Parts: sequence; structure tokens; C-alpha cells
Amino acid sequence: MLDNNVFLGELTRKELGEAISSGTIKGAIVPTGATEQHQDHLAMIHDTVSVTEIAKRAATNFYPHVLVTPTVPMSVSEHHMDRGGALTIRPDIHLEYVHDVCNSLKRLGVPKVMVLNGHGGNKRENLEPVAPDVMKRIDDLGVTYVTYWETASQSFYEANLELERSAGHAGEFETSFAMVVFPERIRPNEVNYDNAKLATIPKGGHILDAVVAGVTERVQQMLDEA
Repeated sequence: MLDNNVFLGELTRKELGEAISSGTIKGAIVPTGATEQHQDHLAMIHDTVSVTEIAKRAATNFYPHVLVTPTVPMSVSEHHMDRGGALTIRPDIHLEYVHDVCNSLKRLGVPKVMVLNGHGGNKRENLEPVAPDVMKRIDDLGVTYVTYWETASQSFYEANLELERSAGHAGEFETSFAMVVFPERIRPNEVNYDNAKLATIPKGGHILDAVVAGVTERVQQMLDEA
């Protein structure tokens, strides 16, 4: 394996097989994002690149024991189709896809799997009512399902954000995050949303640290489970 590489897709067949058969691989993260409008100032791929970065940083804390699969880049975004556009997937189809990715990891011999969600439309409470049978099969695989911004406490949001108390869409949270992690994806002259005008680099740094720490803690909990 390449030093500090946590991406499963960057491994060769031999490297992956040896890492699993030797017991080096203890778990894997399956990030899920979206491709949808994020106002006029953020790229439509925002959710996908955000959750990929968080998964990478969290997995690196466990190197070489946790892998990150390719991120699912399109998902449940029907609610954005009339707000400027998205590439949207039906909830049951999205979950079937995620199930098959997780099942593939289990079949390969990866003992613990986490779905790390980075998009509001993919939150468990949104998906389970419309596709309960598929979610049950994901649960039956022993998969941990986590939405990354929910790993930070309410007190964190109260202390570090002015208006938002969660990952507001294209607002204070997400724009601050983008300022730190991928500023090249911001169109600064198109920031017309009031919440986004409150975004700052220091806020973005605090957000990044908090959610990576929160996801890292959840990964550790997953690995510690019998």
C-alpha cells in the first residue's frame, strides 16, 4: 500500500487482498454525497467533495486500518429539482446501490463498514420511511449509518455559528467549510444569500476540526464494537 493512502480505489488487487487477508483492514467508510444546486456561489458537487474530504481525514487517523471507498456522487435530491437543478436518484434505488457497495465490502472480508452521509436528502430519517426494507437489509449487514454534521454537538454550533445550528444549505456552515477546504469552488462575486455572507475562514476551520473529530469518534466506536 502507498504510504498514507486510505482510498480503496487507489489500491491494486494484490495490495487490497493482502491488506484484508492479513487482518490489517479493520473497516471501511462509504461516503455518500450529492450533485445539486448550492445557490449561485457554491459548486453543485459541494456535498460530494465535502464528505470525501471528511472521510479521508477520519480514515487517516486510523491508517492503515480503515479504507475509504469511492464516494457515491448522486443521490436523493428531488427537492432541489425546482430550485435550479440536481441529478437525483430515487430513494430506494440510492439505498439499493449503497447496500450493494456495503455488501461487496463484507464479501471481500472487510469486517466493519460505515456509510458516511454528506447530504440532507440522504439522512436516515428521510430514507427509512420510504425504503424500510432496503434500510433493514443494510442494518442486517451490521453497517453503521452516520450523517457527518450530526457528530458535532449543538453546543458547538451555538458557540461557533451566528445563525445556523446545523449544516445549513449553502449558508454559513457550508460556505465557511468551502473557504477552508476548497476555496477554488466558491464564486465570491455570487454570494447573495444572507446566511452565506456570515461565512468566514475561522468558522470553516472550527467546523472542519469538529466534524472530523466527531466522525473519528464514531469510527472508533464502530471498530470497538464486538
